[in-house]
Amino acid sequence: MSPEYAPPPVMQRPLTVEEKMYEKFKKQPLVPLGCMMTAYFLVSGIKSFKNRDPRRAQKMMRMRVGAQFATLAAFVGYIGLDNVNFDLAPNYYAAKKAEEEARDGK
Repeated sequence: MSPEYAPPPVMQRPLTVEEKMYEKFKKQPLVPLGCMMTAYFLVSGIKSFKNRDPRRAQKMMRMRVGAQFATLAAFVGYIGLDNVNFDLAPNYYAAKKAEEEARDGK
């Protein structure tokens, strides 16, 4: 008996950090956008605190919280879309398909 050898696995180079970030941005574009909006409102609010403009500072901090919420909602939405199974009643449809194939085969 001769031993059977499996072909070697295809070697791929590991992705760089930039390539990983590009793939994530491409897959979930609203999350990085939300992070940038949050950072903008945070920096703007801190500058308003420094300039002693309490109304604008309060407004920017509220906007920051809203941007954080929107970012988190987008992130959870993307996670949910990845994990949702849109195949309703898979056993029913598999049985129906098998029944149709049996009927067509006769």
